[in-house]
Amino acid sequence: MGKTVCLCSGGLDSTVAATIARRSGMDVCLIHVSYGQQAERREIEAIERIADAIGALDLMRARIDLFRNLSALTTQGARIPTGGDVSLDSDSTPPTWVYCRNTVLLSMAAAYAEYLGAESIYVGFNAEEAMSYPDNRREFVERFNALLERAVASFSRPPKVVAPLVDMRKREIVRLGAEIKAPLELTWSCYLDGEIHCGTCESCQHRRRGFVEAGVPDPTEYRH
Repeated sequence: MGKTVCLCSGGLDSTVAATIARRSGMDVCLIHVSYGQQAERREIEAIERIADAIGALDLMRARIDLFRNLSALTTQGARIPTGGDVSLDSDSTPPTWVYCRNTVLLSMAAAYAEYLGAESIYVGFNAEEAMSYPDNRREFVERFNALLERAVASFSRPPKVVAPLVDMRKREIVRLGAEIKAPLELTWSCYLDGEIHCGTCESCQHRRRGFVEAGVPDPTEYRH
């Protein structure tokens, strides 16, 4: 069935996307990027377990310092909005926005994919996060794929970005993940570097609501 690269943070959405790719019979090579995010340590722990659980062919761990201290998400000790400060259905850009993050990370994944001769790059972009983050939207994926047509060597076939969750809300992603037996219990969604999910940051609230609305038992332990 070929080979694919999955851009995976160790979170819920990208893990479901990677599991979809693996269940389709493709050899999956995961790439995780450390870019200064506060939850870096927990993401790395999660991605290593997820790679084993889905039978990934390889796990590439990359690191860049470009985004460090440019966002609340990438500034150690910065306050992350929690609780009532979070609006889950807002289309305004939150302070956790990281400038052009997915453009940069997808470019790195594309370089890895071209090197491997992979035919695709799977991502966990989805409709719920697309409300606040424009680099999760279908248009972004389409335009990035158009860019890739001009970005690879003449002897290479450009990999195609595949976003199987792009029209889904979190409840639909959770439901699908349960159906295909994605290792949801291994994923890390929290923006913070705690021993358990904080339960109140934007990402934790999306996660909690997703499980509740999906009617799927939530395996996550939350501090609040």
